[in-house]
Amino acid sequence: MSFLSWGPMQESDMQQFCVEMMKRLDLQRRNEQFCDVVLEVGSGDDQTCFKAHRIVLCAGSPFFYNALNSDMKEKREGVIRLENTSKAVMEELIDYLYTGHVDVTQHNAFDLLEIADFFVIPSLKDVSSKFIAGTLSSYSCLRAYYSALKYHCTELHKEARNFICTHFMSLVELEDFLNLSLEELEEWISSDELIVKGEEDVFQAIVKWLEGKECRERERFFELFRHVRLVYMSRNYVFKEVVPHPLVKNDETCTAFVLEAMKDVSSGSEECYFAQPPRNCLKTAEDCLVFTDETRTICYLPTENRCYKLTDQPENLYLHSMCASYGNLYVNNADEQTIDRYDPVTNSWAPVIPSLSGGQVPFRSVALVNFQGFLYVIGGIKGNEHVNSVYRYSPDINAWQEDAPMSFSRSSLSAVADKETMYAIGGRTKDQLLDVVERFDPKTNSWCKVASILEKKRYCHAIILRAKVFLFGGFTSSVHTLVSSDNIEMYDPISNIWTAIQSTCTSAPVRCFGALNFKGAVLVAGSWNQESSINLLLRVYDVDKNEWKTCAHFPRIIYPHAMAPVRIPRDGDEVASENSRHLATSPLVSREKL
Repeated sequence: MSFLSWGPMQESDMQQFCVEMMKRLDLQRRNEQFCDVVLEVGSGDDQTCFKAHRIVLCAGSPFFYNALNSDMKEKREGVIRLENTSKAVMEELIDYLYTGHVDVTQHNAFDLLEIADFFVIPSLKDVSSKFIAGTLSSYSCLRAYYSALKYHCTELHKEARNFICTHFMSLVELEDFLNLSLEELEEWISSDELIVKGEEDVFQAIVKWLEGKECRERERFFELFRHVRLVYMSRNYVFKEVVPHPLVKNDETCTAFVLEAMKDVSSGSEECYFAQPPRNCLKTAEDCLVFTDETRTICYLPTENRCYKLTDQPENLYLHSMCASYGNLYVNNADEQTIDRYDPVTNSWAPVIPSLSGGQVPFRSVALVNFQGFLYVIGGIKGNEHVNSVYRYSPDINAWQEDAPMSFSRSSLSAVADKETMYAIGGRTKDQLLDVVERFDPKTNSWCKVASILEKKRYCHAIILRAKVFLFGGFTSSVHTLVSSDNIEMYDPISNIWTAIQSTCTSAPVRCFGALNFKGAVLVAGSWNQESSINLLLRVYDVDKNEWKTCAHFPRIIYPHAMAPVRIPRDGDEVASENSRHLATSPLVSREKL
């Protein structure tokens, strides 16, 4: 007797066999043959029963497996009651378990996603979420986003979020948007990824959402309003539309918030822009640092850890002061008796016109500082005399004015300011170095002497952080020699005391070329190697831990005289694009990312 010998079944044959088996099981279910489970679904007029096979339900869903293989009454009775499940959705679910096929439409997609999650059927969940992601619209995107969060659908969550951020303003008039909770709306308007034409859109969206809301919700207006980045609004819109709006003017907190933002902008300081960057869609500039040496202007972009060469300065400048005000950079040009201005939009230098020349302003060894919207020129040398004069320039009206003089005549001093206070620190007279510190009070328009620094020096570099003054570098030698200080000093205005800070691990720079508060971080440029003073490092100083961290290394930048923060335009309008092309084709050095 002989027997036929069969080889292993091919994969295609196996798939066909499985399909045929499930078709026969589905036919038996529809004819109610061998069914041993009853599913009671819905309630009231929508209530109905479905009969199915225990083995199919358990194989397709962990929910059914647990329900029918436990000591619960469902196992004993063979009946599962699902009052919150509709007849139509349950019928589609059972068909899917028996056939692996389902017709997903805009009418049932969300119901299928919900039931697939409830019965733990990943494949059905995936089919439903992909359909929803592929048919996103203004009417479905919010529901899709919150469904994705609830049912842990990663890809749908990503797609829905991108859609909402892109089409945010088209949602404002829709009921789903108006039904968002305050916390949900806050999530969207605080996002950097939100795409709007301007911050005005965000303000209008908040106002629209609050229309018709109860007083209780309107009282929480500031929780939303604080996310409007007012420094990027036009002043005209702020004072004509925002300030007079009842939701703002009737709330002291909101009013103070607006005035503080406008005060930051009016001060001309770049810090308000660095501290609160624009949304990604509104970024028209890169926050960067600018270094100057005798002839060159060098831009450093922290985001790229790359340097670029900007337009050279018009004259050979030495040991000048530099500061940023109203988006421009200002340096003193001692040779030409002018204050020169660098415009990052046009990538060009030009003297400030009108200029106080003819010997009126001491342009040699002065300190430049931006304070409350004015560019201050402090101290310096006029002819052969050290002076205590103070001049201020208003970029708003392009005018100069002589201000209250200091108590002490000096040059080569350091000046630093925050929103409320300005300090003049150290410097020298004709014959000696000074440890004198004066503080300017704008309310009384006067200077007063405060505690002296611990070490007499000139050309030191000061920053203000959390109302305290930190002092780096400087020269402790006579006029004709350069002996650098590596001490760090801190001034506390409350106690009126200067304290020496002993560096741990990495010491302070043996020579400091500049220091500034950049986005809340203390950045110091200098040389940390006595034998290689031309090798410039940029380091972050952690004032809490008293630690240094290197963030950039710039070879071939010899003795930079000053540094300041500024915003360089990036691709956008025609002028910015031209400047960006200039930067892109003039790299000095490229290093690894920070």
